[in-house]
Amino acid sequence: MRNRQHYSRALAVTAASLSGFSWANVNAQTEETGVVEEVVVTGFRASLATALETKREANQIVESVAAEDIGKFPDQNVAEALQRLSGVQIDRSNGQGTKVRIRGLDQNVTLLNNDIFLTGLELYTQGEGNFRETDSLEGIPSELLGGIDVYKSPNAAQLEGGLGGIVNLKTRSPFSLGEGTNIAGNLRYADAGEGWEPLGAVVASHKFNERLAVLASVSYDKQVFQTDVLGGQNRGGWKFSDRLDRDDVEQDYFAPEYRYTTDRDEERERLGASISVAFRPTDSLEIEGMWFHSNLDILTQEASLKFPFSLESPGIDITQPFAIDPNGVLLNGTFTANSAEAISFVKNTEINSDNFQLGMKWDNGGAVRVSGSAAYSKADQKSGSANNDVRYTQYGVRALDGGPGFAPNAGAPANYQFRYDNNGGELPTFTLVGNQDLFTNPNNAFFKSHWAFADNTDAENWSVRADLQWDPAFFSSRNVTFSGGVRGAKREIDYEFGRYLADYHGSSDLDGIDYGANWTNFGYFQDGAIGPKACDSLDAGGAPLGTPGRPNCSVGSRFGDAPALILPYQTMVGSPGRVERINGFWSSGNAGTSSVLVQNRGQMNNALAWIQSLYPDTPFTFFPSPLETFNVEEETTSAYLMADIGAPDDGYHINFGARVMRTELAVAQNAALPNPTYWGTDSWNGVLRDYETNVVDRSYTDVLPSANIVLDVAEGHKVRVSAAKVVARQDLFLLGRGFETNFTRNPVTDLFEFTNGSSGNPELEPYRAKQFDLGYEYYFGRQGLAAVTAFRKSVDSFITVVTESVFVPDQAGGRFGPVQRPINGAGGTIEGFELAGQYAFDFGGGFNLNYTYSDSESPFSNDIDSGLPIPGVAKHAYNAQLYYENFGFEARLSYTWRDESFDGNFQFSDGGGTRTYGVWNRDYGQLDAQLGYQVTDSIGLTLEAINLTEEDQSQYMQYENLPFAFESGSRRILLGVRGTFGGATR
Repeated sequence: MRNRQHYSRALAVTAASLSGFSWANVNAQTEETGVVEEVVVTGFRASLATALETKREANQIVESVAAEDIGKFPDQNVAEALQRLSGVQIDRSNGQGTKVRIRGLDQNVTLLNNDIFLTGLELYTQGEGNFRETDSLEGIPSELLGGIDVYKSPNAAQLEGGLGGIVNLKTRSPFSLGEGTNIAGNLRYADAGEGWEPLGAVVASHKFNERLAVLASVSYDKQVFQTDVLGGQNRGGWKFSDRLDRDDVEQDYFAPEYRYTTDRDEERERLGASISVAFRPTDSLEIEGMWFHSNLDILTQEASLKFPFSLESPGIDITQPFAIDPNGVLLNGTFTANSAEAISFVKNTEINSDNFQLGMKWDNGGAVRVSGSAAYSKADQKSGSANNDVRYTQYGVRALDGGPGFAPNAGAPANYQFRYDNNGGELPTFTLVGNQDLFTNPNNAFFKSHWAFADNTDAENWSVRADLQWDPAFFSSRNVTFSGGVRGAKREIDYEFGRYLADYHGSSDLDGIDYGANWTNFGYFQDGAIGPKACDSLDAGGAPLGTPGRPNCSVGSRFGDAPALILPYQTMVGSPGRVERINGFWSSGNAGTSSVLVQNRGQMNNALAWIQSLYPDTPFTFFPSPLETFNVEEETTSAYLMADIGAPDDGYHINFGARVMRTELAVAQNAALPNPTYWGTDSWNGVLRDYETNVVDRSYTDVLPSANIVLDVAEGHKVRVSAAKVVARQDLFLLGRGFETNFTRNPVTDLFEFTNGSSGNPELEPYRAKQFDLGYEYYFGRQGLAAVTAFRKSVDSFITVVTESVFVPDQAGGRFGPVQRPINGAGGTIEGFELAGQYAFDFGGGFNLNYTYSDSESPFSNDIDSGLPIPGVAKHAYNAQLYYENFGFEARLSYTWRDESFDGNFQFSDGGGTRTYGVWNRDYGQLDAQLGYQVTDSIGLTLEAINLTEEDQSQYMQYENLPFAFESGSRRILLGVRGTFGGATR
């Protein structure tokens, strides 16, 4: 029989931690003597006790995090709090946790109070490469939460949608706090190396009586990060054999199109607010409504130096020493390149999200209980992006007076050299050879090109559900409950991407549409090397369109001796007000210079206003890009039936049932008509003008059975068995994303050529898997746990990315290039085990340890390997946390480590074919520390450090000494004060 004392202790500890007590006295009864002793449980220890009891009494395989106090979560970031749990790892960006991986899998579902939730960061892309971080949790104020449950085994009543598991964020009920008014808050200052910024939160509740209570919160957080980034992976123009220097360097080697050494400054400012009202009109009925709002402003400013490898001539200087290993990895060498450039990129984003929930529970103590809920979430993202290239080597532009072209920066060198060393593959070094002032001499610098774009996204979710529980009287043991329910839901994404196009009608009197051509007198790239399109065209009769009345405008002269079109030309000498000097560029010193002159990024925060100010006589207008704009609607209808066998006094609990889900999809995408025309001069220099909208309608049904068995085999000993079929929905962006293309100017031919592209796939099926878990748990002493859980998951089909050769028109007549498209591939497996242990000693110290082993195999293969691991699944991962809490003092030291993991394949065209190689995340470990002192029962001081040792993150491609990507780590220090006041404190 299950010991009832477990429940009394659980209730005592839960009340202590959730009611806002800074200190709580809990009466614990020792199992050996039965003597009741008084144990002082402080905030963090109480939160661990609550989480442990949640795990112990759960009828599923669950890991939990509980708040220490009202408004006080164990970590400042929701994702970082979850990384302490067994079987849970996280991704990081800009020095903080983002995405949660359960047993390595990121195809999970995040809920708020068991229902849908939108943070708004689902819509955000970062950096010049537009990298999307799906399911990011960094935008959720942790102060608003009372706890988090991570379900690794589902039951039929729970919302479907997680392949790895379910992350359920739990807010507090206003009834859970003490009588009268309770106020808690914190005020802190944080520094990540860029200066101290304030952050804080206030949480207040008022319990009028047992019938009515209110809880509200406000939080503010500002974070400023500086990150050194090695990029270039977003450009597909890598080469191996088909390089421009292949005649001089006979051995093949991996040569990226460009390597970007990027200085990224990012500022995130978030204001969050929530209010919940709980009402009990009768003893049997409880109604609770909640509203959560978040406003997040993200300003990303990047400055990048661009080092050419594969598309510049002559390439490696064979008169200087160079080394290439047998795998084709370039170890070192000196390069001669024609173009030395810096990119200034600024993206300004505002994200608003609102989540509304209304729930009802009816329970009169009889055999039937009823509950229902409705939820609505809405988020919108609006962003504008501005780009500028500065050229430090000579750059030819069109003549002002109809004469031959010239270089506005004629005093700059015609080319330059840099020395490359891969340093073993993690962080390579770029060193200038001669012209050490290349990036700091204003006489070299010409503001070469400018362009601006914007993207706007609206997301909307809603759901309604009704549930019924019934304890049938015909079971004499009264330990059987039947449950059933229905749910209807809809989620929608409406995405619009567009470019700001310049109207050249005032400076060029020809519009191709008037002459039967497929172009109009607009342009996207504002570059002095680009002349009028008429100088590159024939009219409908085959005559040179640009010749009559236009001197030096012959067919094919648009990039030759055509007259100037995009004016004015500006250099750093002539326009010093546009110049920003970045000192300490790439603090590691690996970027060839510690200082660089670039376009002032502070002037680019408003993309349209900035580019319009540069060309005041040329109007700019936003044009949506049909090929990159889409809409996706998903409607689901589901129902479930479930049975629970086992009362609290029984030494067992059996849960089994099935959920049936019907999904209907409508994906609206745009496609070009035959012989399309463009708003703009080319496919690469405008947007599609003529298109049609295609809607793909689909539907499918999933039946998801599940079973969970818990056996109390002896006092403190539990065995858990679970089996289920699970499903994870497709990323709506993968379903709807249109055809995106990238172009690069060939420095030899001076023509823009198609390099690579990507598209979505409206026919994608969701992830589906069958899973099995077997666990053993031993609970002992005070907060003692030793546990082992074995798991196996068989995935029916993985969404994988294939590369297809697609012909795309470009300035050089068009070419076939690699286009990446997601498809449903073959299945795979993941199996392994988790070990966990924790204990709280009488003197106030304790530990929390866990280890996860995950062995996976997927259908992914490349030119070198087959049967690769599932992306993101690290074979080994562990967490260790030591803490001490007594006499008002608390200290914690936490370390998290995960093994290397397969990230995916990278493909590029080379030698008439496509090469495919694997990209791997290197292993990563992070050390965090926290100190606190409780000055009084109500006031405490805190000092926290995140990533104490400033660990970096990096990736390699196929071979450990072939660097692919790098992101520097930063240490974040938080210093502050917290307080709890009111009827809930003592």
